[in-house]
Amino acid sequence: MSDVNAIAESVLGFALRPAQQETASAAAAGRDTLAVLPTGSGKSAIYQVAGLARGGLTVVVSPLLALQRDQLRSLTGRNVAARMVNSGLRHSERLEALNAVREGSADFVLLGPEQLGNEETIGAISDSRRPVTLIAIDEAHLISQWGHDFRPDYLRLADIADTLGRPPLLALTATAAPPVQADITRRLRMTDPKVIVAGFDRPNLSLAVRLTRQDLPEAQAIEDRTVEVMLAHETPALVYALTHTHCEELAERLRLDAYKTAAYHAGVPAAERARIQDAFFAGELDIVVATSAFGMGIDKPDIRTVVHAGVPGSLDEYYQEVGRAGRDGNAAAVVLVHDSRAVRIPRLLAARARVPAETVTAVVHQLEAAHGQVALADVATAAGVSHTATQRVATELIEQGFLTSSGRDEVTVATPVPASARDAVLASGDRRQTILASQIDTARHYAETTQCRRAELLAYFGEHYPAPCGNCDNDAAAPPPAAATWSPTTGDGTRVTHKYWGSGLLLSRDDHELSVLFDSVGYRHLTPAVLTNGLLTIDA
Repeated sequence: MSDVNAIAESVLGFALRPAQQETASAAAAGRDTLAVLPTGSGKSAIYQVAGLARGGLTVVVSPLLALQRDQLRSLTGRNVAARMVNSGLRHSERLEALNAVREGSADFVLLGPEQLGNEETIGAISDSRRPVTLIAIDEAHLISQWGHDFRPDYLRLADIADTLGRPPLLALTATAAPPVQADITRRLRMTDPKVIVAGFDRPNLSLAVRLTRQDLPEAQAIEDRTVEVMLAHETPALVYALTHTHCEELAERLRLDAYKTAAYHAGVPAAERARIQDAFFAGELDIVVATSAFGMGIDKPDIRTVVHAGVPGSLDEYYQEVGRAGRDGNAAAVVLVHDSRAVRIPRLLAARARVPAETVTAVVHQLEAAHGQVALADVATAAGVSHTATQRVATELIEQGFLTSSGRDEVTVATPVPASARDAVLASGDRRQTILASQIDTARHYAETTQCRRAELLAYFGEHYPAPCGNCDNDAAAPPPAAATWSPTTGDGTRVTHKYWGSGLLLSRDDHELSVLFDSVGYRHLTPAVLTNGLLTIDA
């Protein structure tokens, strides 16, 4: 503990907070570590201190170019040798960075996830004169298929770690419910991981939901209510929309109300997205209207309002995005504009994330005749499907024991892959769709609840909050609650069994509701009566 604190004091110029100390110390000691810490808690300082404590080369995987630039600026500004390698570099810049890594003159190398499949990049790291002593994974929820914004590129991480001699892994994220935490440690193949979860509550954020007018067309109803919300709240602000079209339309409407506004989504050219982000940081924009593509890793402390124009795909996604408000510790508002008709959009997006049956069939067919080491790129070409889809099918086959990972985008076929493997992969896909649908239903439940919103939101993450919070719209409108007759229990790993749905994890319970994550059907909200009528039992 004293070692990481001494490094923090001398290099960063400040002392670590308790959760930072605990995480950095575990990683510095060589233990696989997952830290789920609230936004603004200084996660980059953790891997910087842990990496320096371990010596050698620290590999940092960050998902966005802007985030990598910020981290590079932070390190080099403290006279720490760091290099960045991503698809945005010019050829000469890339060669210079790789040479520095290979020659051992870098303490840190910051990578985009796409570099995990680049032989030249991984080769330079493998051949470095300095051994890799730590791999840090920022925004680690991206590796989990149960988290929001799943990134197939992150599936290579465990194999890359094996290729690099299996240094300790440090995974960091601001948002991960209990099943996402378990999925992260499993997919990274962590050994006896230290899991550190700090409190999720952000007391300076006021929580509210505004319903739309159902007598108006859906798009107009959402747009009108969103503009009304913004007119009542402060800027700088982020407004999250569900589609590219909604982003553009909302941005145009807000411009008519004299806000300096820009639309940000994957359809905007990369150079323009960078310009928008820089302008927002510089205070030249009042509002950015964006899809979930904007804001990851953003550390603009004075965002006063975050508005969601429609229910997102999960409360993991929602809490990650609202956490960008009020990082300076001052009061900030987060408002969800809810129109029940718009819930079809996240449902459609979830359905599109599924690997089609014909793709699974084509990949399994190619692997049926394979033997020994097989390159997934070759399988994708022969099957006539995308490389990403092939990786996802192969990952599922590995988890079910049909294949063995060989690292560097290769698998080993020790015994013939049976045709039944196709049905196993499709069944797993069905379960994932069920879980994703339950996450959407849970987000909708939050939007429509009449209970304390803070208590409902934190219960999703397995954390009990004694309602009322006094800082949400429902508490402001409701009379003081009667004294509780049942002591709430949350986050203690209690397992339950449902008569029809089987085994599950109890996330929270109180006088009015139980929240359970079932292995078979995902998230469900139940009345306490299920415990008295025999539908649900608490495991011994």
